[in-house]
Amino acid sequence: METIFDHNVTGVELEVLNSFIPSRLIRSKEKYMVNIDRDKSNADLYHLYMLRGENNKAELYLKKIKDPEYKYILSSF
Repeated sequence: METIFDHNVTGVELEVLNSFIPSRLIRSKEKYMVNIDRDKSNADLYHLYMLRGENNKAELYLKKIKDPEYKYILSSF
């Protein structure tokens, strides 16, 4: 499964991503991989590319999210 760690996420980017969902902290790749599913991973990739200002690439990851409610919530911000 593709994750933010495959996309050279920086420490600063991790801090910002952690601020989006305070109850789900990303500390290390190993711990991240234990509690991640495909939709959460695609949501994190969506947020990562929005942070980077790469909106077209972010939209590609948003489209990969299967859960329609989760996708709606993410796209409404």
